[in-house]
Amino acid sequence: MVLSGQLVAQKVSMITLRHIQDIDIQTAKLLADASREAIGFITRQKFEEAAKQQRGFVALENTQVVGFVLYRHRKLDQQTTLSEICVHKDYRGQHIGERLVNALVQECTKKSRQFIQLKCPADLPANVFYKQLGFELSATEKGKKRSLNVWRFALPQHENDKV
Repeated sequence: MVLSGQLVAQKVSMITLRHIQDIDIQTAKLLADASREAIGFITRQKFEEAAKQQRGFVALENTQVVGFVLYRHRKLDQQTTLSEICVHKDYRGQHIGERLVNALVQECTKKSRQFIQLKCPADLPANVFYKQLGFELSATEKGKKRSLNVWRFALPQHENDKV
């Protein structure tokens, strides 16, 4: 970048997204533990299951996990539940969370899912993030420790999916 005739060095981080793999579990777990107050406790086993069943995406800078999203496709209906999403505090504001959600939306659309649903403590700033991404607040429920907002994102339906 050039400012006032001077060359200014600009750090450009290259973030890649892919399904979570076994090699990502340790750094994803460390990130989750550092964010425990916001996202709660996530067991190593949950990351292992997500990797085995391809139920999560990671955002990587080189080989370092800087964000992740975990989810589950429900069998009884066409809902996908986004259970956890986290971006390292030093990487927030770079649209990594948005990219993780978009990766989930693309996968759900390919699998003909109808909507993505999640619950978020009502007092967290993440609620603004979900609203900005197009999620709609469908309810507020009493949680174990605090109120939870229930957010829902309707997925585009393919013509051949309509009855």
